[in-house]
Amino acid sequence: MIGSRDDALYAALSSEVQGEVRFDPASRGIYSTDAGPYQIIPDGVVIPRDAEDVKTTLRVCREHGVPITARGGGTSQAGQTVGRGIQLDFSKYMRAVLEVDADRRRVRVQPGIVVAELNEELAPLGLELPLDLSTANRATIGGMIANNSSGTRSVLYGMTVDYVESLEVLLADGSVAEFEPVTAQEFRARATRPGAEGTWYRTVAELTEELGDEIRFRFPRVFRRVGGYSLDAFVLDANGRPLPLAADRHHPTLRPVQPEDRPLNLCRLIAGSEGTLGLILSATLRLTPLPRARVLGVAQFATLRDALSATSEILRHGPSAVEVMDRPLLEMTAGKPEFEPLRDFIVGDPGAILIIEFIGDSAHVLQERLEGVADALRGHDPGAAFHRALDPASQARVWKLRKAGLGLSMSQTGDTKGVSFVEDTAVHPGDLPDYIDAFQEILARHQARAVFYAHASVGLMHVRPAIDMKTEEGVARFESIASDVADLVLRFGGSLSAEHGDGMTRSPFQERMYGAELYEGFRRLKKALDPDGILNPGKIVDPAPLASNLRYGPNYLTNVLPTVFSFDDFGGISRAAEQCGGVGACRKAVTGTMCPSYMATRDEADNTRGRATALRLAISGQLGPGGLTDPGLFPVMDLCVECKACKTECPTGVDMARMKSEFLYHYQYAHGASLRTRMLARGEAVARWDHRLPWFTGAAVHSGVARSALETWVGIDARRALPRAARETFVQWASRNPAVARWSGGGVFRKRVPESADLAIFPDTFTNFYEPRHPRALTRIALAVGRRPLLPPRVCCGRPLISKGFLKQARRQAERVARVYAPLAEAGMPIVFSEPGCYSAVRDDHPDLVRPAYQDRSRAVAEAAVTGEEWAAEAVASSGPELQPAADGEFLVHGHCHQKALVGMGPAESLLRTIPGAAVRVLDTACCGMAGSFGYEKEHYDVSVRMAERRLLPAIRNAEPGTTVVAPGFSCRHQINDLAAVGARSTLEVVADHLP
Repeated sequence: MIGSRDDALYAALSSEVQGEVRFDPASRGIYSTDAGPYQIIPDGVVIPRDAEDVKTTLRVCREHGVPITARGGGTSQAGQTVGRGIQLDFSKYMRAVLEVDADRRRVRVQPGIVVAELNEELAPLGLELPLDLSTANRATIGGMIANNSSGTRSVLYGMTVDYVESLEVLLADGSVAEFEPVTAQEFRARATRPGAEGTWYRTVAELTEELGDEIRFRFPRVFRRVGGYSLDAFVLDANGRPLPLAADRHHPTLRPVQPEDRPLNLCRLIAGSEGTLGLILSATLRLTPLPRARVLGVAQFATLRDALSATSEILRHGPSAVEVMDRPLLEMTAGKPEFEPLRDFIVGDPGAILIIEFIGDSAHVLQERLEGVADALRGHDPGAAFHRALDPASQARVWKLRKAGLGLSMSQTGDTKGVSFVEDTAVHPGDLPDYIDAFQEILARHQARAVFYAHASVGLMHVRPAIDMKTEEGVARFESIASDVADLVLRFGGSLSAEHGDGMTRSPFQERMYGAELYEGFRRLKKALDPDGILNPGKIVDPAPLASNLRYGPNYLTNVLPTVFSFDDFGGISRAAEQCGGVGACRKAVTGTMCPSYMATRDEADNTRGRATALRLAISGQLGPGGLTDPGLFPVMDLCVECKACKTECPTGVDMARMKSEFLYHYQYAHGASLRTRMLARGEAVARWDHRLPWFTGAAVHSGVARSALETWVGIDARRALPRAARETFVQWASRNPAVARWSGGGVFRKRVPESADLAIFPDTFTNFYEPRHPRALTRIALAVGRRPLLPPRVCCGRPLISKGFLKQARRQAERVARVYAPLAEAGMPIVFSEPGCYSAVRDDHPDLVRPAYQDRSRAVAEAAVTGEEWAAEAVASSGPELQPAADGEFLVHGHCHQKALVGMGPAESLLRTIPGAAVRVLDTACCGMAGSFGYEKEHYDVSVRMAERRLLPAIRNAEPGTTVVAPGFSCRHQINDLAAVGARSTLEVVADHLP
């Protein structure tokens, strides 16, 4: 608590709110930032369960004089969701679909639902909300309305406001209003009503009548405008009819709107108001049919100006999207595991590309239109490449590359990073070439680099200058560029806020953009509708100075901490935590692996962004004196399963698995480790005893008494069956197999690597002691393709030690691996793993864990390491033999998280497809929930099950008879067996069973 006022506020909220009330330092810190450059630590956080909780929170805050900032996904880039007082998070519980009317194409939802998840529910009905933001997999409907968001296809589909039929809104006085379309006559009648709702209608009517001429003159005449308050939607002509809006245009999928027919709807005032006028309790939205056909083309240009100059010609063909990416942004995608495979359509080194899409009913007609664009562009550059993507899979690959722009433009390591503050300007598309030339002159004058990308179709370019905000010079550059760009936008008659809103970055320029008279009208509107200034103050009107409340600044402390892991690739662990830009890609829950615990809990503290923010604040001393040993950090880090998905799926490259291990090391050094943690960290020693004392292991696995004792004394959940050691280990089996070469290893007395061996099989702890059939299957495959396997000395990689934070002991294991296996790597021999978790330890963790004297050897071993699927897929494809055909039924494949993060599922799928007639379906699942020892721990059991229930278990239950469940990971197989009573098999085992 901060003081007596906060004590009283906390007591009042926690006693009346049914949802969650959090005033602890870590939670307040986690909600102190969004995807913009600002930070304000709130007094507390309320996570409401329903509308009654929202009403209660507003009442209590009014009584205590505390402001409220509403928050959806927290992905705002202008600081809209940053504020003092109470943060009101709608996204955890208030995300239900309340009603669907498929016949009328309407849906009513709570404000916290994510648009991609809404569309997933609507897809079986053939309907969608066609607002395809790059953040659609985590943007909430409430946040989209508050920002009046749009997206890639706005030239066809319009903006969020075009789909809002009605809103249930909690007004500042605590009353609830239903805003809906009304005629001008009805609007005037409602202005006579008493109370707050009448004040809304009356104030808008008075202001638009008084300021009509100024509104007509000052509001930007571009389609993409979300700045200020949308009073232009309520200006009437001399005959009392609504005047045309920039958005009153004929979209093929929207009802053509004539000005005299357009109703007046206060939803248009709420849209884009950033939560400063009211709180949305529910929204009724208009839907559109799913498109029947899409085609896509990618045109390459020598320069960015050439691409922008071609946009007007393309727009004459009626595309649904025209997106631009410049050379510097394309270069950022090169070499990254997530994006390099998507670049196969790029020819050479273009200065820019345009992604051109058409949507309609007939694929044939759309292809003709696409060819018309291709013919037209040959006049601009006859030699330019033009790629056609006509099927959904290839189109999705292109769009995935384009949607990476937000994160990549902020992904630089170090203190100089792309900053969102002039990233949201729009001009007429025909003015783009000259406008961007002038924009580049501003950047050159200030010696700032930036990438250019986004929506050329509507004249909107996202530009994030790279600035070191930790210096006085950087902050001064930030202010100067912002001011110069505001003047430039005015000169071109454009909009400073085109889709990301005003927030704290553009509100300081409102008076410059709209003039003193209209700006005062905005202030009067805010005062009339929120007299006490309780709703998100300081946004749109009366803002703090531009450089106030910065996340970083000249006084920001980047502490240098000694670490066991190396974080040199980031510039230390402080900068590793600072790598999170707040874009919130870890909040997605529809596809991908990151962040599995968030997918289960929907709690902001349980995603990569929440953890990185808490770590950054702790390391910089903003949570208190504890630093990395602060007890408040432990619950934030606890549910991180170290899946490594953020290494691939986080667009800014946050490595949370490494940071969690380092945190655990420091935390346990200060506070000690539990018996269970110490036992699970020493997985190799436990496995050895399991093998030596199988009678004890059997009792632990099958005896209810023994399992209850383990739960009571150690904390291993009694509902879990511990794995049983095999009678014969893989090493024992391989040692007596004459077909397997033996080698006594490297180290001080290096033995010559046998020239007759072709690959080294890494005998990891898990498969060696518990499931030797998997490395045995790898051995059978190797022999079948004419390769002789080699058995090196068994050295545990230390995966459990790393996961549990015992990094000094893990370092010793990593250095042993480097000593023993370096001769094999230097001899050019692949080191093949049948367990993905151990592969990831050697490949990804060891080089950053060993001391400098071992780094060269560790890197060599890491480069020689391959998964069994990688090696076998290539060997079987190149050397045969012809495998036996698959039986009826498909192979249902669940990938190990580390496998997906470091290698991808391509090799496993390719290997299974070498089986003639194989039907292979790779599941889009996140973590299975077992995550090494995570799922065995009593306090994690329920979350572990929820992770599995998200996609994995339903897919297994719904599988057809004869389906084979394939899971390359040891812990994944045990989770599947525990919760689905299905014996999953490894990829290697399945293929070995089909050998002739």
